Amino acid sequence: MKQFLSKKFDSPLFDTKQIFSMLTPLIMDSFFVCAIGVLTTAMISSSSQDSGSAVSLVSPLYMMIYAVYNAISAGGTVVVAQFKGKGDTERMKKAAGQLMVATPLSAVIACAILVIFADPLVHGLFGGVGEEVLAKAEQYLVGIAISMIFLAVYMSGFAVFRGLGETKLCLRLTIIINLLHFVASFVFINVMRLDIMGSALALNLARFVGGAAAVWMLLSPKSILRVEKRHVFPLDKKILKEIFRIGIPYGMEQLFMNGGSMIVQIYIARLGAVSVAANAVANSTFSLFYAAPGAVATLAVTVIGQCIGSGDKELARRYGRSMVWLCTALTVVSLIVGLPLMPLILKMYQAPDNTVAMIYSVLAIAAVCMPFFWPVSNTLPAVMRSAGDASYASYFSLVTMWVVRVALGYVLAVWLGLGIQGVWIGMCAEWAVKTLAFWKRFRGDKWLAHEQDI
Repeated sequence: MKQFLSKKFDSPLFDTKQIFSMLTPLIMDSFFVCAIGVLTTAMISSSSQDSGSAVSLVSPLYMMIYAVYNAISAGGTVVVAQFKGKGDTERMKKAAGQLMVATPLSAVIACAILVIFADPLVHGLFGGVGEEVLAKAEQYLVGIAISMIFLAVYMSGFAVFRGLGETKLCLRLTIIINLLHFVASFVFINVMRLDIMGSALALNLARFVGGAAAVWMLLSPKSILRVEKRHVFPLDKKILKEIFRIGIPYGMEQLFMNGGSMIVQIYIARLGAVSVAANAVANSTFSLFYAAPGAVATLAVTVIGQCIGSGDKELARRYGRSMVWLCTALTVVSLIVGLPLMPLILKMYQAPDNTVAMIYSVLAIAAVCMPFFWPVSNTLPAVMRSAGDASYASYFSLVTMWVVRVALGYVLAVWLGLGIQGVWIGMCAEWAVKTLAFWKRFRGDKWLAHEQDI
């Protein structure tokens, strides 16, 4: 086994121990976030099924805006990783400083849009559900919109530390934020009975603390990077251009993919309250299966980015294959461990029997398809973006989202009457198409034919 791992991961830049020392905190980070998300969603759902439905409805709308500054952070991670590979500390600090300005600024703009247009957006898009659900959805949308400003601040820190490979710092910050989020949610929802507004308040509190901690970790004299005022101002147009060159295609991908998810939510809403609730719980619980394998894509950004920065493209290709293998292995392990625990997890949601039966049916569909298609479709786009091939990964993902997941999902769910089962079949079909396309792209040389402009 040791020989096999050495063959997969040992290189002049990294050894097996370094790879797994970066991966382990990322897995713990991702799993912790997912677990806390499941618990808080369960708290909301147990408080009221309408509240759970409201959260599910507005999530894609919120994610559309979140995608914009998430993309900026993702571009920053790639740039920092490439500077790390070059050994250019000064420009690493400069990139970190630019992120601290660009990401929160984009979040302020996004927050203003959501707060101002919350009512027409919610009522215009989801008018097919009850008024009680719509009122709660609007409250929650305003609450999470405000929290996005604080989220953007600590995401800037995450982007920098992940680009450096300092995943343990990210884990510590994640633990602080999510434990605070969970405790605050329990107090506001279960003790003070604030229902969905309590959830929004807990989110704002946790993200504010996270943002403050991230700023301190970047500016403190004891910081591993020590960003100073000269690294923030004046703005460096070349570095910002490179961040946006990588980030914008990814942002557009995420924006329109979440727009597609919102369209899916619209036609799920027309299937009735039970379908909305079942889809919300299924998405929440299934995120546990993504936790460990999903961390591999984050690791790939650091590893491939540093390979590209060092000028070793063949090593980048080798690690790309290794990341796919690792993601597949972790996917299988996650399913083996997680599926037997599903009955226990679903009990926390206190959902009616008809809702639970629907949840099991869609989870079965996803679990069968996931090991074959999800690892490649999730990992290789991150590999390609890390090499600067952001446009192909993003635009192809965009096409498959709308043509396969949205359009095919609608045909199956509404026209053929398969309900949310049809939606999840469409999702699996999207994974399959992306797997074929991205693997073909990866086997060629075009994804490696990109040079930095800085």
